[in-house]
Amino acid sequence: MAISSMPLPPEPTPEQLFLAHLSHIERVATHACRRRGFSREDTEEFVSTVKCKLIEDDYATIRKFQGKSSFETYLTVVINNLFKDHLDHLWGKWRPSAEAERLGPLAIQLDRMLHRDGLTLAESCEILLMNHHVEASRQELEDLAAKLPHRTPQRRMESEEALEERPDEMMTPDQEVLAREAGARRRRILELLKDAMRRLPAQDALLARMSSEFKISQIARRLNLEQKPLYRRLDRILLTLREDLERQGVRPEEIGGLLARPQDEDDEEDEPQ
Repeated sequence: MAISSMPLPPEPTPEQLFLAHLSHIERVATHACRRRGFSREDTEEFVSTVKCKLIEDDYATIRKFQGKSSFETYLTVVINNLFKDHLDHLWGKWRPSAEAERLGPLAIQLDRMLHRDGLTLAESCEILLMNHHVEASRQELEDLAAKLPHRTPQRRMESEEALEERPDEMMTPDQEVLAREAGARRRRILELLKDAMRRLPAQDALLARMSSEFKISQIARRLNLEQKPLYRRLDRILLTLREDLERQGVRPEEIGGLLARPQDEDDEEDEPQ
């Protein structure tokens, strides 16, 4: 008697892959920024940029995945390459020193890791030995690094937390206390908002995040969703988040523009009545 085989589960769509790995995407992009001392605002901007790059052209980057590694490894490589492009955009294209060029390809690679990517010597040696399997020993790599000229590191951005904790030189003692309390309160509200977003379905959370960056027409195009139903759907999502925050003691005036729906120029025409 023939045994019927069970049908294979359908392959996940690019959108499903994106949503399933959203936390990994955010974690890798955030880690890259923190290593370079980016502020919270600049970190959030880069994380949003990464999501948009992965979504654009109907998830073209995700559709290029060929299964030669794990999908998370593939995403990590893609995000790190995007970050290098982001640094080039911020600080200009990196060039190796003349001495590194004279010393050869390995010196150029080491120079790039130390002076563009911001890695420590120990981290650079570990990556070269473990990931790139260079033939040089750790001591030889350290000796090679010592021959490279010292270069002023790329500008590091001071973290938002550090700026909030630093008193303004013109502040009175009372103002300093109020400024610190306001900064701590703002961070607390942002943490509560992140927790509230985690309780949403994955795509609703993505829509809420994108609403701070894009108009509804742009969100609809990027996610291949119908635009008109998106107005009310996003209103419901933002209302859910607002009610969640208020239940936890956040006052309406503290929420302010955190949960404002983006406006399109043609809202009056497109928004359903």
